[in-house]
Amino acid sequence: MRFITLMARNLFRRRTRTLLTAVGLALAIATVLDLVGIAWNFERAFLTLFVGKGIDLVVVRAGTSNQLSSALDQGLADRIRSLDGVKEVAASLLDTVGFEQAQIASAIVNGWEPDSLLFRGSHLLEGRSFHPGETNVTLLGRVLALNLGKKAGDPLDVAGEPFRVIGVFESDSAFESGALIMPLATLQKLMGREGQVTGIVVEAKSSEKASIEALRKSIESEIPGVAATPARDYVERDVQIRLVKVMAWATTVLSLVLGAVGMLNTMIMAVFERTREIGVLRALGWRRTRVLRLILGESIILGLVGAALGMVLAILGLRVLMLAPTAQGFVDPRLPAPVLAFGLVMGLALSVLGGLYPALRAASLDPSEALRHE
Repeated sequence: MRFITLMARNLFRRRTRTLLTAVGLALAIATVLDLVGIAWNFERAFLTLFVGKGIDLVVVRAGTSNQLSSALDQGLADRIRSLDGVKEVAASLLDTVGFEQAQIASAIVNGWEPDSLLFRGSHLLEGRSFHPGETNVTLLGRVLALNLGKKAGDPLDVAGEPFRVIGVFESDSAFESGALIMPLATLQKLMGREGQVTGIVVEAKSSEKASIEALRKSIESEIPGVAATPARDYVERDVQIRLVKVMAWATTVLSLVLGAVGMLNTMIMAVFERTREIGVLRALGWRRTRVLRLILGESIILGLVGAALGMVLAILGLRVLMLAPTAQGFVDPRLPAPVLAFGLVMGLALSVLGGLYPALRAASLDPSEALRHE
């Protein structure tokens, strides 16, 4: 009988305990993968919003934690545009609206100017974009249009005001595909924030780090009360992303501890129940290292089964999460390959952590004492 077949048969002999341990590991790994995957996708979607559009600096009100809580005078965009080293500037107003009839609690609404650089990375699937001076028209991201059941030409009620959908777009960012875009002046009027924007993005003439840093200092010295932050730093410092990351890694540590304890309990019980069997194997000439490899191998097979099942549950879990109205447009249901690979590594780590001590204990058994074990 091949060595690996012997390991599998030993696990199958205790099928109920093996199944329960594998399911427990799978649930722990699935929870971690979903949280790490959401954090990963959040950061990637935010990076696409700025770095993917060639934006070098994000200007918001100093002291605000994110763009939603910022408020700037729209006229600051012209002052920034006049500074040396600035290639292009775009002001935007960011807010949220709900669509109760479609059970969407909150959707991001962007107020942009018609020729804004913020349209980069987006392409129309149907309809057209808006023209200068046009009002009460909107573009829907593909995901939001799907959830609302709307297409170009349909009417749409936004915050109690009648709008007309003039186009549906797809964006490189999951956030924008779940959002809507309307003319900046229209959104300012809708939200009662005429003349205000929540952020101004800047593209520098030179992409060199020193030039961008000099431009950042120039903006902050010329316009008191604003904070100009390099796009990548702005994303990494975002409070929501940092919070999601902390939750993901805290859950990972907790799952590692609980999973390792569960695996340790399973394997130590297996060694205890098979003490006479291990004594027989030792009496037949099995070396200590072979006994160690047998127990540790069983633990690793159990960990890999748990990891595989956990990856499937994680993928299904995100699909189910997407059914919740509050998650639609905010959560990308795809788990990146590095995150899935992390689940495999986690399964191996749990199997080694939980199986090493029982394996060492089994390998250290004295054959004569093991054969007298009742």
